[in-house]
Amino acid sequence: MTKVKLISHNDLDGVSPALLARLAFGDENLDYDTVGIGRINDTVLHFIEEDNDGQDLYITDISVNDEVAAKLDELVKNGQKVTLIDHHISALPLSEKYDWVHVIPEDKNGTKTAATSLFYTYLLENKMLERTKMLDEYVELVRLFDTWDWFREKNEKAKRLNHLYYLISHEEFKDTVHETLQASYTGASQSFEFTEKHAILLEAEEKRIEKYIYDKQKQMMQAEVEIAEQKYKVGIVFADTYQSELGNALCLEHEEIDFSVMVDMGRKKLGFRAVKDKINLAEIVGHIGGGGHPKASGCKLTSETFKLFVTDHLFQPDEKSE
Repeated sequence: MTKVKLISHNDLDGVSPALLARLAFGDENLDYDTVGIGRINDTVLHFIEEDNDGQDLYITDISVNDEVAAKLDELVKNGQKVTLIDHHISALPLSEKYDWVHVIPEDKNGTKTAATSLFYTYLLENKMLERTKMLDEYVELVRLFDTWDWFREKNEKAKRLNHLYYLISHEEFKDTVHETLQASYTGASQSFEFTEKHAILLEAEEKRIEKYIYDKQKQMMQAEVEIAEQKYKVGIVFADTYQSELGNALCLEHEEIDFSVMVDMGRKKLGFRAVKDKINLAEIVGHIGGGGHPKASGCKLTSETFKLFVTDHLFQPDEKSE
């Protein structure tokens, strides 16, 4: 079998294509890396210049810049197989330029996609992987969480799966889930379930999250910000963990705000969450150098965004005059 290299994002929707690839190609034929957005271009360049032995290359849930894409296109012209599969709108320009780039934010039925669901469909259609009910369920859980559809459908299992990814080591997560998914081919089980150990960990984690949200809700500042000549009422809070749960809870508790903003000073990032149908965070945050999904996006914490969301609102007028 041809050797395969997979490079993907380092979140749940990025690591899950690697798990599917392990099932499809076998560990002996697969080499994979999961990286952050800031490292993707260097990682792909390193593969092209240092580690390329003619393997089939897959890039999932993450895109590359124009310079790296041009180098990848040279590989394709020389007969090497390169496939980039993504669901982020920001990658659409690449798909319009190269046939080997496949970017599908929504399927033909209008359902939001995830990299995991797109890669799963690709493997099934190319007869590289056999479908099982458990695989169907796992892929859908990942899609639900990554697109935030879990909240609309009230699928707590999808949320818990993402909690588990960050609660235990990534190696333990990958090995445990891989073993569970592999078991679906033996007929032992056709439902994806957490181990007893992980279920106990998740229960304790959920209690910690409840307390964290309770404490942070009291620290939220409300402010009006202007982005691309449009004004929004937002809730702002300093938070370095549980951003999805916290941001969502703030929007539900304070219906008057358009979206919530979580300021992570340590990672120098801003996280944005929304629940209102009229709010498209991917578009809004795109104006300040970020991106993501309509209800969950992020951007870097720069001097400009720090001023926009923090220093302009940190002190009330009477405090400033003291």
